[in-house]
Amino acid sequence: MSNVRFVFPKPRLNELLRAPGGLPVAEALQRAQANLDSLKPTCVAELTALLEMSEAGLASMGDSPEGVEDLYTIAVKGIGAGAVCGLPAVDDALTSFCDLLDHLRTLGRADREPIAVHIQSWRLLMEPALGGAGAERVLDGLRKVSGRYAAEAKTAG
Repeated sequence: MSNVRFVFPKPRLNELLRAPGGLPVAEALQRAQANLDSLKPTCVAELTALLEMSEAGLASMGDSPEGVEDLYTIAVKGIGAGAVCGLPAVDDALTSFCDLLDHLRTLGRADREPIAVHIQSWRLLMEPALGGAGAERVLDGLRKVSGRYAAEAKTAG
């Protein structure tokens, strides 16, 4: 018979959190914000590249449900980048776009008009000058479009 010994290591993080010193919270937040600010240009470039890929995908998609899959793969990559770029409405638009594409996949359709509306809105929301109220109106419209397809997918399923 062998002896089994269980060892439970003490987490060092708890010890480090209780130790005096370190950065004050305000300074840590400033550093974090500076790091995020340094990522903004790259982030905007990535979102723009994904947007252009989506526009090209729509142009070449025809009536193919496979095109919907391709667009979903592109759009989902951008979710979260808007917040880093200072364009949080883009994240909401991409979430609505992915919801729409998911509903279209469920329905086995490739309706170009709602896809085009989402892509055009994405481009519009990339402009910081649009402002909060304007962005919210655009997002409300996108939610209505994807909501319509959600209801249709629910009744179909």
